[in-house]
Amino acid sequence: MSDVLALQQKRSQLYRDFYANTIPERMPIGITLPQHLVAEYGGQNLFDFQFNYALLADPARDLCKKIYSDSCPVAPANFLLSRTPSMYQLYGSQSFVMGNGGFVQHPEVVGMLADEYPQLIDNPFDFLVETVIPRQHKNLDPKNPLIMATAIQMGKQALTNDEMAFLPTFFELIQTHGYYPGSPLGSFNFTEAPLDFIADQLRSFSGISMDVRRHRTQLQEAADAVMPLLFHWGLPGNINPQGSVFIPLHMPTFMREKDFVEIYLPSYQTMLKQFAAVGARPNMFCEHDWSRYLDILESEIPAGCQLAFEYGDPQTIKDKLGKKFLLTGLFPSAALKTDTPAQIVDRAKAFLDIMLPGGGYIFGFDKNPLTLKEVNLDTLAALTEFIRDYATYKNPGDTFGTPLNSEGFVFDENQVPKPQSRYLFDWDSFKQKYPLTPDFARANFERFSKETFDFYMNLLI
Repeated sequence: MSDVLALQQKRSQLYRDFYANTIPERMPIGITLPQHLVAEYGGQNLFDFQFNYALLADPARDLCKKIYSDSCPVAPANFLLSRTPSMYQLYGSQSFVMGNGGFVQHPEVVGMLADEYPQLIDNPFDFLVETVIPRQHKNLDPKNPLIMATAIQMGKQALTNDEMAFLPTFFELIQTHGYYPGSPLGSFNFTEAPLDFIADQLRSFSGISMDVRRHRTQLQEAADAVMPLLFHWGLPGNINPQGSVFIPLHMPTFMREKDFVEIYLPSYQTMLKQFAAVGARPNMFCEHDWSRYLDILESEIPAGCQLAFEYGDPQTIKDKLGKKFLLTGLFPSAALKTDTPAQIVDRAKAFLDIMLPGGGYIFGFDKNPLTLKEVNLDTLAALTEFIRDYATYKNPGDTFGTPLNSEGFVFDENQVPKPQSRYLFDWDSFKQKYPLTPDFARANFERFSKETFDFYMNLLI
């Protein structure tokens, strides 16, 4: 066995152990460098690489030699994390627009009017496809079917091209450096909490803030109505302990605790329990400061979820939540600019002395830096090398924390029924019309329909 392969297997074991609630030999340290930063490091502007991600290959190779990480620090393009502009421009999107600084931005936009809650509640998916998506993506209007068909075809091709452009380099780097290759294929997905979904693309931040007061009951009913869509959208096709369902949580820190408990939490909690019941681990990014919600998280969120925190007191979060959940985040990325290498080592030691004992924490920043000017690369290199050497355990193999679904939740399809719509495939009606179609073809047609469902839902996150 080559040294690189042995290193990769050792790194993979660190992650397998962590997500099996087993103390690893050391805490894995995996970082992700934003693509804008990589482009700047390579002397490029912030626009060109977003139309050819292969331009990141050479600077990525150099950065991988400079910065230690157990996983590849430069990832391929992804529409959610990269916000690839070609696709959104071809769709005529008003939801995601390229700004003058080279970042795709999400302006305050409205896809659903306040008096349209009944339509959303009555037939959520049809309403999203027929009304919301054409408002947010002007070239996807059924009133102009040829423009819509052309835009969909070109947008899909553009996204595929963007996602594939850096992929050969990504695999090359994994093989060259022996990086952890990531969770098994198909084990990662994403979704939104029902109220965040309604806020982000349907009602806007200001609109949802008014609806909490003016349309409270309808908002609760709408959250219940869209929740099954969000569950099936986020459900991974290949569930694995190392995989997860990424869920960014936007609205709670802008809400009163009473509104969070009464409006936000019920539908979201149901969705989380159903994910836990099938073994899909929710990975929640708690944006802003969740300090006032820690007790609610401890009592109401299923065990074994992964919680990423942006702000808060590390000791308090560790004490309150460390025995029930996997934790990440909290380390201040601003220190990458302000600290010297020696200072960040001291900062990391104090931080890890809080978060490491007992297991259950995997390193993460409070938020990723966006550009090269926010990072001293020598400081970052000192940080990751120190964590690699310092974050070891004396009791590898011991168990820690609380495994996913320790409560014994049982999957209930009545709580999360599969989406029904005239825009989605129905085998029974298809078979009646085409009786000679063999039964084994059903799986393919239903997979095509699921991909179509995902396509439309992906336009709304």
